[in-house]
Amino acid sequence: MVLYFDIFRHPLRRDELSALCGDPTEAAVAQAVRSGAIEVEGVWAFRAGRGGDRARRQERSVEAERQWGRARRAASVLAATPFVRGVLVTGGLSKLSAEPGGDVDFMLLVEPGRVWTVKAGLHAARRVLPGPLRESLCTNYLLATDSLALPQRSMFHAVELATAIPMFGPVACSALLRENPWLASRVPGQAFALARAEAAPRASAAALRSSVEALVPAAVERLGAEAIDRLWERRYAWLPEAERTRRFQRGTGVATNHLHDYSGWVNAEYARRCAAVGLEE
Repeated sequence: MVLYFDIFRHPLRRDELSALCGDPTEAAVAQAVRSGAIEVEGVWAFRAGRGGDRARRQERSVEAERQWGRARRAASVLAATPFVRGVLVTGGLSKLSAEPGGDVDFMLLVEPGRVWTVKAGLHAARRVLPGPLRESLCTNYLLATDSLALPQRSMFHAVELATAIPMFGPVACSALLRENPWLASRVPGQAFALARAEAAPRASAAALRSSVEALVPAAVERLGAEAIDRLWERRYAWLPEAERTRRFQRGTGVATNHLHDYSGWVNAEYARRCAAVGLEE
């Protein structure tokens, strides 16, 4: 876990490490220190020779605290969006790490048969927003509530799922974790994530949202899917088709758009760090 977070120059506090790995961690930490793989100083654990990253981590944590107000406001907007049943903050902000002017990443859990209705609607809304507001509503991963099992099971996806912070929708957010039992093999201490999901607030104005949903024809789903499909095919025509299909998932229950294959890079870096100290990825 220390080697994974080192990719982001993100030393872990010992309590964070225990939460991710599960208690007790003292013996494992001591063994890793003896092997020379990691170092410990005060409350911090970090990759050997990378203690200088602590100051950067603390600066980014302060910035993340400043940005949480923006994230909460954006989450409230998303929670009130028709057909959205769960809202989770992901990315750096979910790990209390942010840079000035950074975006806010969200995963949305959506009513079955309405993934592309939501995706197209949010895309249209973001186009007319000014830059700062637009960057507060980055919804790069949408899942239908009847398709919550993630198709990817890498270390990147496990950590993102375990550290995602539920903002609204306790039922959907809890179901997301229960539908991905493989998570425990990557993040053994992930029980904290379920407790956090179950404590997520319920969206307000649910009755008003239901009234709006009743007015949206089912045909909008097909039209939304076709519109986004045309957009992605045109905008990213320079990508090989197989690569475009992998990075931009377009199923009935899933919509993702990850242009730069960030997860692939992270997983490769994780494997490289593990190999350097003789660990299996």
